[in-house]
Amino acid sequence: MSRRTGMPLFDATAVGIYEKALAGEDWAANCEQAASAGYSFVELSVDDSPERLARLTWSKSTRRKVRQTAASAGVHVGTIVLSAHRSFPWGSADSAVRQRADELAAQAIDLAADLSADRVQIAGYFAFDGPRHNRARDCFIHGIQRAADVAETRAIRLAIENMDGSDVISASDAIALIRDIDRENVRLYPDLGNFAGNGLDAARELRAALPWADAVQLKDAKRGAFRRIQFGDGLVDWPAAIRVLLADSWHGPISIEMWNDSKDPELAGAALNWLQDQARGVTSPAGKHYSK
Repeated sequence: MSRRTGMPLFDATAVGIYEKALAGEDWAANCEQAASAGYSFVELSVDDSPERLARLTWSKSTRRKVRQTAASAGVHVGTIVLSAHRSFPWGSADSAVRQRADELAAQAIDLAADLSADRVQIAGYFAFDGPRHNRARDCFIHGIQRAADVAETRAIRLAIENMDGSDVISASDAIALIRDIDRENVRLYPDLGNFAGNGLDAARELRAALPWADAVQLKDAKRGAFRRIQFGDGLVDWPAAIRVLLADSWHGPISIEMWNDSKDPELAGAALNWLQDQARGVTSPAGKHYSK
């Protein structure tokens, strides 16, 4: 299958795909599928499952093989998505949990460097569940600062994603956090679906977040439903969001986040095609707008 040409928005930037949106039986098949669908990078998941946590302790030879397999397919690992902090949050009242959060971050940074990834995505949860305390935000900030110091030695950036829940919800939440963290290699990874799922105007939030962004994540969502919503079935106003990216002349990475529970090999390509259609409508001479 040949690569898609794309519209100007997608021609001007690297477009990646979340690993869980792919349907291959192994890493090589997923990389081939991503490349064939028109993506330039894959986001590697490190969640709190034993299988994916084990990736943090991959041998040097395994890391080299993963990197080379991606390159052979025509893609690369752009982001390590470190969602394992949901179970081991920096905002925990338990110092042992915070220490484990430090270890996970340091290991993810090391993995990112060995895979030639650009960044580690950090979920904006101070503490996902369990008992909370009034210093959760401060503990999260201190944890990120420690991780940023480690990341600087490996030339890796950290990017904080706005989430569901009650911690980093809006662009203003995220920007205030970045200012308090005060590290040059810590940026934002605005997720349009999470803005919409929290009842916010995704395009307006994106406009505020872009100056602080390292990459942008495209996902659809409904109010209170943040996962497994098909593009076009949710609340994100895609023409408005695309206009924001075009107006800002955004050239940073864009990633598409989905879950492919049905193992549909066409899903990743269909999502990119759909988004390209939205860009075509926004940028056409007639100014045609997409409407559901």
